[in-house]
Amino acid sequence: MFSHLKRRVGVFTAIAVMAALVPALAVSTASAAPQTVAAAPGDEHTEVACPAGSASAAGFTDTTSTDVDCIAMFGITKGVTATTYEPSANIPRWQMALYLTRTASIAGHTLGSGADQGFTDISGYSAEIQTAINQLKQLTVTTGTTATTYSPDDNVTREQMAMFVNRLLALTAPGPGGNSDGTSTKIVGDAGDSYNYTDIDGGSVTFEGHTAAVALYNMGV
Repeated sequence: MFSHLKRRVGVFTAIAVMAALVPALAVSTASAAPQTVAAAPGDEHTEVACPAGSASAAGFTDTTSTDVDCIAMFGITKGVTATTYEPSANIPRWQMALYLTRTASIAGHTLGSGADQGFTDISGYSAEIQTAINQLKQLTVTTGTTATTYSPDDNVTREQMAMFVNRLLALTAPGPGGNSDGTSTKIVGDAGDSYNYTDIDGGSVTFEGHTAAVALYNMGV
């Protein structure tokens, strides 16, 4: 069974790798132009969201992770405070919605309006959080924990994280800022590839959770 994500840095390592698959800019959000590289059909091509030394320190006093620096440069994380990131804290589902919608926007998605999607348990949250959750539903990246609940305070499990990221990648065109010469080209891992996990073949792990974990493993996420 997938455990809860106990380390915030773990989520951001995954999203940093995801950002490398759909990089918005090659060097910085302030001055760099998107890079494009011609590739023949069938070629494998790797982009780097934050080349070595391109992301300055985010200024957090409780982590030196370059993955966190990278995500902070793109505005995907703003920290818990201006100087703290809390790398060992749990990740609630409402925070995951913010991370994913910010990533989606950078990757070239046009987010929906954020209109009410029928979740009855998010009304006590900020407008930004409610909008992100509703936009995530509009993107089809979340279906909620039920048809009418999102469970915003529940911690994200590793299975949920894998499904969130895999769903978003499946909707995303590869290339800088989500640009691709092939209009139907998307980033999709091969769920039929090999994997070395021994705890995803039964128990409470869903078929989609298993498929997402294997696909992300083979993409290096």
